[in-house]
Amino acid sequence: MSINTMLNNPRLSVSDEPPYDLLQSFVRDNHIALEGSGEGPLKGLVFGVKDVLKIKGSTWGNGHPEWLRTSDPDDFTSSAITKLLEAGADLVGKTVCDELCYSISGENWNYGSPVNPHDPRRLTGGSSSGSASATAGGLVDFALGSDCLGSVRVPASYNGVLGIRPTYKRVPTDGEAPYCESMDVLGFVANTPDTFKTVAREMLGNDKENVQFKKLLIAEDCFNAVNQDVADALNPAIKHIGNALTSVEKVTVSPEGLDKWVEIFRIIQGYEVWQSYGGWVRKYRPRLSRGPKERLEWASTITLQEYREAYAQRQGIIDRVNELITPDTLLCLPTAASVAPLKSAPLDEINATRLQSTYLLCISPLTGTPQITLPMVKQHDVPLGISLIGAQGTDLTLSEFSADLVDSFSAK
Repeated sequence: MSINTMLNNPRLSVSDEPPYDLLQSFVRDNHIALEGSGEGPLKGLVFGVKDVLKIKGSTWGNGHPEWLRTSDPDDFTSSAITKLLEAGADLVGKTVCDELCYSISGENWNYGSPVNPHDPRRLTGGSSSGSASATAGGLVDFALGSDCLGSVRVPASYNGVLGIRPTYKRVPTDGEAPYCESMDVLGFVANTPDTFKTVAREMLGNDKENVQFKKLLIAEDCFNAVNQDVADALNPAIKHIGNALTSVEKVTVSPEGLDKWVEIFRIIQGYEVWQSYGGWVRKYRPRLSRGPKERLEWASTITLQEYREAYAQRQGIIDRVNELITPDTLLCLPTAASVAPLKSAPLDEINATRLQSTYLLCISPLTGTPQITLPMVKQHDVPLGISLIGAQGTDLTLSEFSADLVDSFSAK
């Protein structure tokens, strides 16, 4: 069956008016656009910013109209945005995100859900949904997003763009809406390998040490966590990546089981999210959609003792991953459990896919390691991402290596 696409939209430019965008990627109530300065390396590129970052004189919505209503105009601009503007890129608008960023579906019942330009019948993935949609649809060259449990990686995978969750604290998070302090990071997506590399050099800066990747570890337990047809569809990408390295080896990432790691992640995330949102929720009693509401209610029940125990167990996970992923080694795994689910799929099926995906998505945030999703293959005529995780601090080398892999795979 032929799938209608919306991949070739006219690129946006700086305007005082909110963009007219068929993909519903951009916010309208608190629109802001800014021209880049100077003749830097990003001159000529346009970008969007997830609506969780401060921009002086504007307000932020964090995916919920009550957050927007109760926010004062910002008195400074996030340094991540300032760096991009000073490098010459033009900001054309703020992008829609999932409600309070507490979701990876890409749906937002308050503002409308951004469209997956590869197939509008399918979910976009979130919570950086608008950023990925706008980038895949050609409205922008790249976009900023935040990522805790896959909020850059999942929409990048579903929308067929390169996306990175950097090493924890590699990109400054000043001016970001509070969420999960010990695991949330700022990342970005880009529509071409060349753009991805150019933005990476500006956003990430140079790695402290020069490394050369030699070994590829295939995360066998991660591939076992997805359906066999998904694992099979990724085989051409795995082969291509392996051919670029000296050796390939299969490993079990979590000897005790990825489900144990997911539970540790959920407790840490839930407790920290409630510390960020609990006071605001109690004060304003916002109307929340089902998913975020249920997750916040559960998060409010996590005790400090449970959090401390989970945080202590986290160190064992960090030690295990650091043992596996040395600076010359990459870990390969599926980005998400499937291609973007159909919006019409039964809720229990979508929830089951979400649970499968958490096994894959928890590794990087628990350990602070950089992860990039590569748009190399398709299944059912839509993108299916494969990921590489590197050692902490290898972000730029990993970005350039990943972009070159996508380039060479596309040329085959």
